[in-house]
Amino acid sequence: MENAIGEILVVPFFGQGHVLPLTELCKKLSSFYFKTTFILSSDIAPSISSSLAQHPLLNVTDVDAPIPPPPRPEIKFDPQPIMMYYKQMRQGVESYCKNNNNNNNVTKNNKLKIFCAIVDIMILPYFKDVFTKFQVPIVAFSPFSAASLAMDYAAWKADVEFIKPGETRILPGLPEEMGMDYGDIVRRYYNSSEEPLIGTKKKTFPTQPGDEPVWVQEVKVTSAILVNTYDVLEHTFLEYLAKQTRLPIYAIGLLPEKFWSLTSTKSLIHDKDIRTINNSSKKSNYSEDEVLNWLNTKSPNSVIYISFGSELLPTLQEHEEISKALIEFSSQNFIWVISKNQDYYPRDLENKVGNRGLVIHGWAPQLLIFSHPSTGACLFHCGWNSTMEAIGRGIPLLAWPIRGDNFYNAKLIVCHLKIGYMVSSNRENIGLKKVKKDEIIQGIKRLMEDKQVYNRVKELSEKFRNANYLVGSIANLHDFKDFIMQSK
Repeated sequence: MENAIGEILVVPFFGQGHVLPLTELCKKLSSFYFKTTFILSSDIAPSISSSLAQHPLLNVTDVDAPIPPPPRPEIKFDPQPIMMYYKQMRQGVESYCKNNNNNNNVTKNNKLKIFCAIVDIMILPYFKDVFTKFQVPIVAFSPFSAASLAMDYAAWKADVEFIKPGETRILPGLPEEMGMDYGDIVRRYYNSSEEPLIGTKKKTFPTQPGDEPVWVQEVKVTSAILVNTYDVLEHTFLEYLAKQTRLPIYAIGLLPEKFWSLTSTKSLIHDKDIRTINNSSKKSNYSEDEVLNWLNTKSPNSVIYISFGSELLPTLQEHEEISKALIEFSSQNFIWVISKNQDYYPRDLENKVGNRGLVIHGWAPQLLIFSHPSTGACLFHCGWNSTMEAIGRGIPLLAWPIRGDNFYNAKLIVCHLKIGYMVSSNRENIGLKKVKKDEIIQGIKRLMEDKQVYNRVKELSEKFRNANYLVGSIANLHDFKDFIMQSK
């Protein structure tokens, strides 16, 4: 492999929020003259753009491992499809290592030295023994915020599952405003109709508040942790993680470089120019140009953008409550994205709201929407990639966490950064999946009318641009490169 100094393997979890940042990481690692091998399910590989797949130092290797269907809140979780996925991916990874690993410091028979395997922290348990077998150092990658990992750990240490109504428990080592109360621990298991078990330690995935996070034991076999965040945004939480894990922590924020170059000039961002996915993956009932034309008809900061991604969704009953709220709140412009994975479509909504609402079924040009001056707020599940994109463009946030890290991201947004609100002032309703129409209307009004929150997120966006997000993350990647080259 001409000019390559060695090889790095990258193994993602299959969700879009996991694959997209690791796609950016692969591009950056290959620019450092590492052959970078992205090992993906064959269901995902076609979505990687041809320009990425054809990069001379970037190798996309697919494995015949069908991706299981996304979970549904109303259906009991069946673990068999995902366990089969892990088994087939393991076999593919093991086969690649067997055929391509070279532990020497020189190229031999066209096989490069593998410096490390970067593995999504969520799937470490299923791959660590494979890489250990072939003596490949493991580096954990977190697509989650540093705050969510830190809160996960601190909640376990503080035994928050025993919090009583009316009690607030400060988490040692973390900012006081991140302390937890009863509303923070009342969560129904995502795929269960059972009431949550308060005051018990029950090993579940995702981790329930007070449980030992699965990743705590798994990262003990790793040499470092890469976190998809920026030091200027989460410095306190990154320091906490480094202290608790005793591992090097690198904040390597992975929003595309072009996102920052366009954001610095406050230009519109066209997703088709940035997203590294094929057009065949962008199936939608509206084109990017049609969305832009609709936004152009709206006044500044008048539109609320509603999107829950494709995997973590409100219940069907809560979808109905959203639809009712948008009909009743007759003065509010909105874009509502309904994923192709959702068993719901508000068929009468568009007729009732007319031109003040746009219901997108399928893929939506989120970066375009965030960068348009008509967009004034976002109601979402608090996925981390979307959180960073919204902050980068100065969009106030209405938090509706669904599962796992969503809840800690929401706390970061509302309590620490103070750039948004929870969708309901009754947080137990969110955890119990009982959010109602009136709560949604009040949440939207509260956010859209709060000029202080609007100004605060604009100031934060400016601060990040001035602090130069991009330079900091690239510098940390250079430090990581030096670390892995010295470690083996």
